[in-house]
Amino acid sequence: MKRNAFTLIELMIVVSILGILAAIALPMFQNQAQLAKESAAKDMLRSLRSQTELYKLEHNGLTPGYYYNPMGALSNASADKVMEQLICTTDVKGVSSTNTTKTATFCCGPYFMKMPVNPFNDKRNIKLVTNFAAEADRSTGWLFKRETCEFRLNWTGTDSQGTNFLDY
Repeated sequence: MKRNAFTLIELMIVVSILGILAAIALPMFQNQAQLAKESAAKDMLRSLRSQTELYKLEHNGLTPGYYYNPMGALSNASADKVMEQLICTTDVKGVSSTNTTKTATFCCGPYFMKMPVNPFNDKRNIKLVTNFAAEADRSTGWLFKRETCEFRLNWTGTDSQGTNFLDY
């Protein structure tokens, strides 16, 4: 007698083996995705921090989040204005233009083509804070403390090594 198909038992054994292999392999892949996000977050923060230091150098110590208004007084910028200061050109007083082409007046920047993305929530916007731990809520990509020119990840919890995401 010639067999043309697999028996039900043979199919069940194959499906069981595939299920066991998937149960072993899936956690490994999930862990790698988490590690990749952690690494990307550290790289994005490194980039944000280095570019804000460059901003400070080009603006005589003035950090993003501040600008001198037409009256010559130091003013606080909104979170949207901070993003604009980093992705558009600015003058040395921190006043931003709305484009990325340098001119005689707007001679500084841009520091990013687009704001970096938080790899955990895919957001690139900024929340201005005074206390990182109290204000981390995952609503934006980044937390920025303009008084100290510090960027942090707006993500709560700990990474695979037990480090708090706010401590990155």
